[in-house]
Amino acid sequence: MFYALNGKEAIKVELQDLESDAINAGYLTLEELEENLVELGIDKNVLTGFMADQTHFHTSVDAYDNFSFGIINIVNVMNVNEDKDRMAFIIKKNQFILVKLIDEDGSCKEMFESAVGRFKQNITLGKVIFGILDRLLSNGNKSLESTEQKIMIMEQNLVSGRIDELLNRDIFNLRKDLSILKNYYEQLFDIGEALQENENDLFGTEDLRYFGIFAAKAERLSKNTHALGENLIHLREALDASLNYSLNKIMKVFTVISIIFLPLTLIVGWYGMNFTTMPELTWKYGHLAVIVLSLLEVAVCLILFKKKKFL
Repeated sequence: MFYALNGKEAIKVELQDLESDAINAGYLTLEELEENLVELGIDKNVLTGFMADQTHFHTSVDAYDNFSFGIINIVNVMNVNEDKDRMAFIIKKNQFILVKLIDEDGSCKEMFESAVGRFKQNITLGKVIFGILDRLLSNGNKSLESTEQKIMIMEQNLVSGRIDELLNRDIFNLRKDLSILKNYYEQLFDIGEALQENENDLFGTEDLRYFGIFAAKAERLSKNTHALGENLIHLREALDASLNYSLNKIMKVFTVISIIFLPLTLIVGWYGMNFTTMPELTWKYGHLAVIVLSLLEVAVCLILFKKKKFL
């Protein structure tokens, strides 16, 4: 699928009908690209980069004398754990080709057609590229707002004392998702910067302005994502502090109980020795006296703890 860009509108044309000096944008599968390398004037070595196992984010555009190419792993910002689409692109002076690598639902093709149809007047190659890249940032603010709302609910539950035993796990999972988003936005920011630098002089001044807008959006989303990650770190610290406080309260209760029963243990040990010279063993009121002494000791301890605000 190719579109010829005549400066006013985009006209759909077949690959074999492309004029060598015409400005055009196309969407191809990797197999279609491989079959038409000669017709498109693309170096065969470019395919090596496309076919390589891309297990990490490709964070820059590779620029050469007369063309640039790169690979983008597309993250669904509303659900970062979904399988990622992957697309490659080749940019020449008068040509842009988006190459499908992984696109199970056809979203990359739809994104390309949407970008071509976005600018009804004065369409240029740079505007088409900007339209595609800008779609990669769609729902970015919505995703961050949703994450911020989740963090606020967690904070509210923590302040209210409703600490869920799964809260720690939820914080970890949310931090992991934010880390993926941050890397994704940084990747897009690097691509926008690389295109804006225009190292191989492929774009005009107007196109560079669009790439600057895109890079600024990606940078802002990256910074906002980082800020939410910092909020989660503070939330985790607050959770740890709350758990430590709860543990300290429990330890405080056990300490008070231990202090109360320590003198009682002394009394039990003392009178449990059963020496024959102990008058209390034969005293008529000895048993009652020990009970009164024990109750008195407990009462004195409780009064002192209340006075010192230990209870």
